[in-house]
Amino acid sequence: MQFLFTIICILFIHTLEAQDVNNIVKDGNEAYKKADYKNAVEFYKKVLGKDAKNSTAKFNLANALQKQNNFKDAEKYYDEAADISDVDLKAKALYNKGLSQVQQQKLTDAVEAFKQSLMLSPNDNDTRENLQKAINELKKKQQSQPQQQDKKDQPKPRQDKNNNKQPDKEMMEQKFNELRDKEKQLQKMLQKKTNMEQPDKDW
Repeated sequence: MQFLFTIICILFIHTLEAQDVNNIVKDGNEAYKKADYKNAVEFYKKVLGKDAKNSTAKFNLANALQKQNNFKDAEKYYDEAADISDVDLKAKALYNKGLSQVQQQKLTDAVEAFKQSLMLSPNDNDTRENLQKAINELKKKQQSQPQQQDKKDQPKPRQDKNNNKQPDKEMMEQKFNELRDKEKQLQKMLQKKTNMEQPDKDW
């Protein structure tokens, strides 16, 4: 009899706790509807303090964080909210997680999140459209990055550095040789001229 009483007491306490948690979730929802996202966040966190596995509170908390442009934390709670067996909530959490990742320019992750959401909810047109947008953005980003990388990281051609010096050296040697040859020719000409103009020696 005492054992039965204990079980009834435990069930009664759990019921009260569940009601308390649900009431706090409702308070959070009311604040959210009024666009009071800061208080909504506090209410949902309070719920998680009492029931750490409450997926509804995690999902709603992520929504409230996203409304405040806190995409990083929102992504984290969407991820946790998606870790459940409820297919509908999981699909919504993955979809919203994808939106958060797009805002952070994590396009590869966003594409993956939208794909997972679409697998759970194949008829959701919003998910399909956003998946396509994310894929298109990712392609643009991938196409523009290699060009920028090529321009940025392209080393200066070696011949610009080395060949500048090399032709200079060769050119100088060539000019020097030409001058030397001209000088030799000039000396020969002068020698001939002096020989021709030199008077005969007196004997």
